[in-house]
Amino acid sequence: MYQTNRPVKTALTMAIALALSNGAVQAQEKSQLEEKETKSERQLEKIVITSTRRSENQQVVPIAVQAISGDKLQQLGIDSFEDYIAFLPGVTSDGQGPGKQETYIRGVSAGRAAVRISGIGGEPSVAFYLDEAPITTPGRNIDLYAADLQRVEVLKGPQGTLFGASSQAGTVRLITNKPELDRFSAGGEIGMSSTKNGGMSNKSEGFVNIPVVEDTFALRLAGYSSTDAGFIDNVLATNSLPLTNPGLGGRVPEIRQEVTNSTFVEDDYNEATHRGMRVSALWQINDDWDVLVQHTSQQLDTEGSFEYDPTISDDDDLNVATFSPTKGDDEVNLTQWTVNGMLGGLEVIYNGSFTDRTFQGQSDYTGYVDVGPFVPYYICTYPAYDECFSPVMTTTEKFETERAVHEIRFATNEDDRFRAIGGVFYDDQQLNFLTDFTYAGSIEAGFSPNFPIPGAFTNTDGSARPAGVTFVNDFQSDREEISIFGELAYDVTDDVTVTVGARRYEIDIGLMGQSSFGQRAAGPEANGGSNVDARLEGLSPATLSGTIFKGNVRWKMNADAMFYGTYSEGFRGGGFNRAAGIGGIPATFDTDDVVSLEFGWKTSWLDNSLRFNGAIYNVDFSDLQQGILDFSIANTSFFDNVGTAEINGLEFELDWAANDFLDVFGSFSYIDSELTEIPETLVNIAPVGSSLPYAPEYEAVIGARFYQDIGEFSAVYQGVYKWVDSRFNSLAANGRVELPSYNQLNLSASISKDDWRATFFIDNATDSLGQVAAGSADNVFRVSPTRPRTAGVRVSFAY
Repeated sequence: MYQTNRPVKTALTMAIALALSNGAVQAQEKSQLEEKETKSERQLEKIVITSTRRSENQQVVPIAVQAISGDKLQQLGIDSFEDYIAFLPGVTSDGQGPGKQETYIRGVSAGRAAVRISGIGGEPSVAFYLDEAPITTPGRNIDLYAADLQRVEVLKGPQGTLFGASSQAGTVRLITNKPELDRFSAGGEIGMSSTKNGGMSNKSEGFVNIPVVEDTFALRLAGYSSTDAGFIDNVLATNSLPLTNPGLGGRVPEIRQEVTNSTFVEDDYNEATHRGMRVSALWQINDDWDVLVQHTSQQLDTEGSFEYDPTISDDDDLNVATFSPTKGDDEVNLTQWTVNGMLGGLEVIYNGSFTDRTFQGQSDYTGYVDVGPFVPYYICTYPAYDECFSPVMTTTEKFETERAVHEIRFATNEDDRFRAIGGVFYDDQQLNFLTDFTYAGSIEAGFSPNFPIPGAFTNTDGSARPAGVTFVNDFQSDREEISIFGELAYDVTDDVTVTVGARRYEIDIGLMGQSSFGQRAAGPEANGGSNVDARLEGLSPATLSGTIFKGNVRWKMNADAMFYGTYSEGFRGGGFNRAAGIGGIPATFDTDDVVSLEFGWKTSWLDNSLRFNGAIYNVDFSDLQQGILDFSIANTSFFDNVGTAEINGLEFELDWAANDFLDVFGSFSYIDSELTEIPETLVNIAPVGSSLPYAPEYEAVIGARFYQDIGEFSAVYQGVYKWVDSRFNSLAANGRVELPSYNQLNLSASISKDDWRATFFIDNATDSLGQVAAGSADNVFRVSPTRPRTAGVRVSFAY
């Protein structure tokens, strides 16, 4: 009875399911697994995954991979980025809301790699994939809605040999449902919920599978619309240039204009809406060859601030005070294709994808008026600074990326004693970002329009920027990679398998553009700032190359226990600094690297009704990349390699089908991270011995599900409790704060019959405030919170 439909609820519960429903890998052949599952009524769920680039039972994969099936994804109500990774022990995130976050696994983090406003930063340490298409983007993850997914896979530890550069700490893979050739099916879900001191959320999604030509050609379509209501209020406030601004130099203006944000005061200011669709076509050419083509299109609209200001908030009233529009429009179009076939006894797989993404938005930047050393120059009369005008500042951002990826790989028969998989990977990515910083007071102060720097690359047509634009970040970043990768596996005995792997990469990177700022002169000469083309002349483009390795030994002790050891390497590519040469800032920052040693076990007990699996690991993290904005060095942000760290950790998961009516589960993560060495660097880093950011020492989860038959109906009741230890938000000493520990309780009850199911849920039932992430984008310290207590209902059906 364990594998019946058992509805449960969202992010916290999903984390438990991810951590625990995967269970332990049983050390036995597939036929033995299937035979055991037939004998027991309490077998734990079997999931087929592709984390090793082969289709394998999750129970026999000797790596730390966690997966959750599509059925449970629907039951749990998994929707967005936060739901994929939030509350999963050993996995944390940092960011400013939907589409603007980064993910960290096992404490491999130096903090936020991409500067919040400028869009310039290093690569993420965790790779995201939609099926076979990499969708990782620096600082702006593609926050795909979780509609019609077959499963989610979370691979912990370096996965660079098979998945490349951004898989330094791990990989998250979203696997979609593919068209079925032999049957028609359709389904959907609607839901609504209410958040304490917030608004009403709603969702609707559906899919249809159509076998156009039976056993030969099929289509599958999925669509969705989901709005997450806000719960942070934009409250009334006033502002003016403070006398403490360093640019005043002790001068006291006779007049300082005071402004109010009354036009933008609004309750429940942080709303996000996902709308999108996916269409897939599968053509079974013959018994050996098939072609799959998919297109995903999504629009993510956000309004307001997803961080609150703790100085004007309390646990029951989360507030922010912004003075200009804050909104975003994030559009993604992703086309991907896969060709599978057999050629001369080898399995041949060709994957390709093309991503086109555009983000346009605005953010309030008024807090910068407190510390910006040149703010008085722009918004006051000059040179006496007798009168200072509006302090309101706004950023207008446009971010575009195009990415073409091609991979061809070959695999021998998976049943051979000696087997191999390998191929060639090509990735060409271009990012263009243009950010206008508008100082409203500069217009009254008599500033001329700001022009691009002559001769430097620009994303504009070269004409003047709009009135009030005093500073512009205007760049193009290019990245082209070609890699050769492979893994060889050999069964030394029936019980021992040795696997070795390597990836040889060559990555060409380039940065061109400008950070221009206006002057009081008129015409095209009214520009200044940094001509990055000139600063990086002879340095950009550059080539990064190297080889990373992996080794794994698996021992099947018996039919119910397997142990493994893994050595693996991972890396993130380096990059360029736009402020090269200013205050000693280096022109480039180097690759940072990890070397991981892991010992893991996967066991099953009591006729596969109890699973206990886990891992112990050690990670050497060297040449950590850190981004910083330090006005004592430069007026623009830069990156540097700031030290070496060591991480030791332990994680385990337990899942027990106690009887036909009760499941008990739990998970635990321990991370001991420590900065061990600091080289000479411009960045003021926390001292040796400090823990890494977003690496809580302890995380724990415990929960239970109870099943009951009520006449013709089936009911499921669930409670899940989660606790997260305190952790720091940054490695840089300036702005490093400790975020307090927090806990959360999720409750749900569902009832189902035949093809429909209704689920009633209360997330964060105790209304505990969790500080997930924090930082200061514009000198105002703000915190990203957990959502307050949210109660709702979902109704789903399948045909």
